[in-house]
Amino acid sequence: MRSSPAPRWTVSFADLALLLLGSFVMLHALRPPAPPATAAAAAPASGATIEFDARELFEPGEARLNPTGRARLALVARSAAGGRVVLDSSGVEPGGQRLDSFELAAARAAALGRALNAAERDVSASVERIDGEGLGQRIRVRILR
Repeated sequence: MRSSPAPRWTVSFADLALLLLGSFVMLHALRPPAPPATAAAAAPASGATIEFDARELFEPGEARLNPTGRARLALVARSAAGGRVVLDSSGVEPGGQRLDSFELAAARAAALGRALNAAERDVSASVERIDGEGLGQRIRVRILR
């Protein structure tokens, strides 16, 4: 029994399929390696929103960053480089000797913008008071590209 030859288009189709497969293999090989899982979890991506409790970042009653806050914001600053940073501060904490609660919230938002190495024109901050039981100040950082 003699089989009939394959249609001529099958050779062209097989050639095209192998060419596409080779192209995808090359694209995959040229892709940069993925960052380690710990760095990906610590540093936010573009378009990310991160929310901080102000008590974790600042000294009590002051707008000075504590060492833990500096370290956490250093990771955020690396991913925010070159982008626009939007800071939203909600809630207030009791002020200290120098600042009342509203001034403290505004000063902390400004300190966070400086820590993120953002230019003044690239930072917008809003401070609103939320009535609630002991919520404290929450600061959201949005990184836009």
